[in-house]
Amino acid sequence: MKKLITLIAIAFIIISVQSCGKATPVSSLQKELSEYVEGKDATIGIAVIIDRKDTVEVNGNRAFPMLSVYKFPIAVALGEYIRHADDIIPDTLTIKQSDLKPDTYSPMRDKHEDEASFQVTLDELLAYAMQQSDNNASDILLNMMGGTANAMLELKRLGIENVNVVSTEAEMYEDNQLCYENSSTPVGMAQLLDRFEHEFDDPYAKKIKLMMETCATGVNRLAKPLVGTNTVIGHKTGTGFTLPDGRLMAINDAGYVHLPDGRSYSIAVFIENSGYDMQQTEEIVAKISEIVYNNLSRQHLR
Repeated sequence: MKKLITLIAIAFIIISVQSCGKATPVSSLQKELSEYVEGKDATIGIAVIIDRKDTVEVNGNRAFPMLSVYKFPIAVALGEYIRHADDIIPDTLTIKQSDLKPDTYSPMRDKHEDEASFQVTLDELLAYAMQQSDNNASDILLNMMGGTANAMLELKRLGIENVNVVSTEAEMYEDNQLCYENSSTPVGMAQLLDRFEHEFDDPYAKKIKLMMETCATGVNRLAKPLVGTNTVIGHKTGTGFTLPDGRLMAINDAGYVHLPDGRSYSIAVFIENSGYDMQQTEEIVAKISEIVYNNLSRQHLR
């Protein structure tokens, strides 16, 4: 009997060791992403939150400049401000052409360039900012809630950490170094996306989700490998300028993905100081997206 018990114990230990040494789906994805970014001539941050429970990251807790991805936390913060503020946010605003920055990216300004003033709805402002990355629209949205300090208060109210909205587009235009202070960790952004997608279902949030899911920018980034897969992706891109040494400051994309089988994940990919050109850097983002999608399509993470 003692020999039998000993044999059973040994067998249990062997099975346990084998189980511990066996790669899990999460560790498999972690390994594949880590190996892909290793040696790249850029600083790359990735965070993926799968089915609200499993997190995979590479440089996930490092702060990266968000660029226009920061318009997403601004939209979320404004939604919270509208829900809690004592003052009423108007549905329609009158904008003076003289109040708009002339030397920044702004399809809204260009559309109304021959008008001294024009009216725009809140929904139109959000669409300009979220779908076309309009810098003037983004600053107007910030001003509607009293500036960056109030935006940060609303994000803190939600319990969001490591997502920093500290300056306006106009201020970043005057001082490019401020772009680095409007920062987020990949994990922080993925957490914000995860919460927004699964916990926010009011009319305002639904509008933002629809804008993100019909976004026409960044088609060669996260969305590229998902074309024709029956997935739903909502995302926001960010693009930096070329540095004096010819490197790209940042190429970013962050969003949430719904798989056809009902599973979902949020993903943030931030690439800083890229030694590649725009097309090559976007291909890195697309490849990371492809790795995540293929891995999750092959295996059901538990």
